[in-house]
Amino acid sequence: MGSKTISLRNEAYERLKALKTDGKSFSDVVLELTESEDTKFESIVGEGIDTSFEELKQTRRRDRSDDEREDTVRRH
Repeated sequence: MGSKTISLRNEAYERLKALKTDGKSFSDVVLELTESEDTKFESIVGEGIDTSFEELKQTRRRDRSDDEREDTVRRH
């Protein structure tokens, strides 16, 4: 079995840690949280949402760019 290193913000780590009980690893918690018979995109974002995963990724990229521009403007 392989392993991967991931980065989490402190808040995400604390939430994950709170779900981790004795005898469970972080991997166990993540597997439990993501275990689902229905892993379709709609089940994650909600039914009736008129967007696609690709559109959400594009929006997130734009949000990051906007944040970076705002930071630059504030520094000058």
